[in-house]
Amino acid sequence: MKTPAITLLALLITGSACAGTENPEAPPPDMSYYLDTASHHDAQADARTDMIRQEGFQTGFRGGKAQRAWELTQALTARNTTLNALYDFRTLISTEGWLPPVIDEAKDVANISPEQIRTASHVYQIVVPERFVSNPPSWRTWLLAGLGTTPATDDESGIVPKTRNEEHLWREAIEKGWKAGREGADNTLEASFNRLTRDYRGMLLYSTLLRQGFITRPHVTDEQQTVTGNRQKLVTGSRIRRLREHAGFTPDKRSWKPVISAEVTP
Repeated sequence: MKTPAITLLALLITGSACAGTENPEAPPPDMSYYLDTASHHDAQADARTDMIRQEGFQTGFRGGKAQRAWELTQALTARNTTLNALYDFRTLISTEGWLPPVIDEAKDVANISPEQIRTASHVYQIVVPERFVSNPPSWRTWLLAGLGTTPATDDESGIVPKTRNEEHLWREAIEKGWKAGREGADNTLEASFNRLTRDYRGMLLYSTLLRQGFITRPHVTDEQQTVTGNRQKLVTGSRIRRLREHAGFTPDKRSWKPVISAEVTP
């Protein structure tokens, strides 16, 4: 009577072997895995090593960027007079108090597809619209953005190396992060300089295109209100100035105006 049971057990074992061949899957660990504490210690040590490297790099990056940002800020401040002369936004603000839009210009543009080639001598685009400003901006608005000089503190990460090996890893990560942080500050200033130059030239280009009739002036309304308010707040002599319509290009070339520039001959 035991033969059918033995036969059934053999079939189950054989079926399991076949199923494992079709869909291989690692078996769960046996008891020896849980009894071996050394393997768990190694896993924890590897995780702590990665944490030390990551936190050390981040701490070094913030410290290196703060140091380099301070150096760059000092160098820029020392050239304040020169930069103010190069980027003088005071002359660009309109009598109504708005700063011109930023116009981007591309020359000799080509758009190629399998069916056609389209070229253009000039392509103009408004990348930043005009806006009201209370005070003229300066180069500081662009160049000092992103150059934070707040240093990283030792207790930000909460990681304290405990062994000589961990101290070595921490020092190595700090040095790598420090170098990357200083490079990051240089890249930030370079990008800010490019944006400052683009915006300033773009505002100057707006004035040129306006004289040529390529673009319109923004429509600004001025409303004078003698008294406004309620029982809790009273405002007298209120004046509201609004940008009702932004500047826009004029595609009708019949509205364009020729601009004659006087050439100086030596």
